[in-house]
Amino acid sequence: MHILDQLGVALGLATLAGVNLYLTVFLTGLAVRFDWLHLAQQHQALEVLGHPVVLIVAGLLFAMEFLADKIPWVDSMWDSVHTFIRPVGGVLLSLQAVGDMPVYVQVAAALVAGGAALTTHTAKAGTRLAVNHSPEPVSNITLSVAEDAGVAGGVALTLMHPAVALAVFTVILVALWLLLPRLWRSSKTTMWLMWQKVKLPARALTGEDAVELRQVMNNPLRDLLRIHGSVEEGKVQVAVRCLTARCKGVKGLMTNLDGVLVLSSNPDAAWFAATKGLRDRLFPLPLTDASVRVESRFLSENLVIEGSAMRGVFRFHRGQRELVEAVLARLNEMLTRHKVEPVASEAVIDVVAATKEPVEMEEQKDVEKEDARPKEEQERRGGVIEIPAT
Repeated sequence: MHILDQLGVALGLATLAGVNLYLTVFLTGLAVRFDWLHLAQQHQALEVLGHPVVLIVAGLLFAMEFLADKIPWVDSMWDSVHTFIRPVGGVLLSLQAVGDMPVYVQVAAALVAGGAALTTHTAKAGTRLAVNHSPEPVSNITLSVAEDAGVAGGVALTLMHPAVALAVFTVILVALWLLLPRLWRSSKTTMWLMWQKVKLPARALTGEDAVELRQVMNNPLRDLLRIHGSVEEGKVQVAVRCLTARCKGVKGLMTNLDGVLVLSSNPDAAWFAATKGLRDRLFPLPLTDASVRVESRFLSENLVIEGSAMRGVFRFHRGQRELVEAVLARLNEMLTRHKVEPVASEAVIDVVAATKEPVEMEEQKDVEKEDARPKEEQERRGGVIEIPAT
C-alpha cells in the first residue's frame, strides 16, 4: 500500500505541475511547513518543499504566473516559455515523492512523471490558444481561476488520499491523450494563422493585383473530384486552400482540417477536399437555400456558408481578404443563378400554356363551323362530288 501511495503522490504532483508548477510547489510546501497534514515516513523527502527559501521563490513565481495567466496572448507566451520548465519540475517533484525506492523505480517514475507533466501542459497551452480567439478577456480570467482551483483541489487530494489520486489522475491522463490530436490540430492552426498575420505586407493588395481562384488543381484533386463528385476539371471554377472551423450538417467534416474549397459550374453544391486519417476525402456542401457572408476575426477571414441542411465556416489568413471577397462574389453569383433558373422555367411554362390555350380554342371553333355547314357545301369545299345513280 505504501508503494501505491508513493506512486500516487508522484503522479499527482507531476500532473499538476504541468498545469501550474509554482502553485503546486507553493501549496505542497505550505502544507508541509504548517503541518496541515502529517507526512508518512515514505514521504519525508517532501519536507524540503517547506523550506522558507523554496516557499518565497515559489510564491513570487506564482504571483507572476497569476497575473500573466489573466492577459490574452501573454498567457500563451508564458506557456511557451514553460514548455521545458514544467515537465522538468514534474520530474523533480516525482523523484522527491518516490523517496528511497529502488533506482529502477525512480527512473520509471521520472519518465512517467515527465510525460504526465508534458501532457497536461500541452492541454493547457492548446486550450489557451483556442480561447485567445475571443476578443474579451473574461474567458481567459475564468479559465485561469478554474485552473488554479483545480490545482489546489488536486494537491489536497494527492496529499490526503494518494491511492485515490493515482486512479483519478490516470483516468485524466488517458482522456487527455485521446483529446490531444484535436488539441494539436487546433494549436497548429492557431500558430500558422499567427505567423501568417506577422508576415502580412505593409501595403494592402490593390485592384491591379490579380486574384487567382484556381490555386490548387493537382492530379489527386482531379481524380478525387471526378471519381467521388462527378466533377470534371473543365467545370471547376474555384479551388482555393483554406482551413475548416466549426461545421454542422456535413458528416465527417471536422474542425481544423487543411484542405481545398472547390466550386464548380453546378450551382447546387460546393465541395471540400481534405486528407482525413490516411486517405483523401471529398465532402459535399449543399447550397440549397444557402446564404454566404464573410466575417473578419483577429487571426482569420472566415467564409460562412449557411443553409437549411448545413453550416460551414472556412478560414483564410488575414492577408487573403481579396481572395475571400472574390470567392464570396462567385458564390453569390452561383446562388443567384440557382434561384433565377427555376423562376425562368416556371415563366416559360406559363407562356407556353398561355399561347397554347387560344390556339386550341380557335381549332375548336373551326371544327364547330365545319359541322354546321350543309353537307353539299362540305363536299364542294372538300372537292368530293357524288354522281346520283340512274
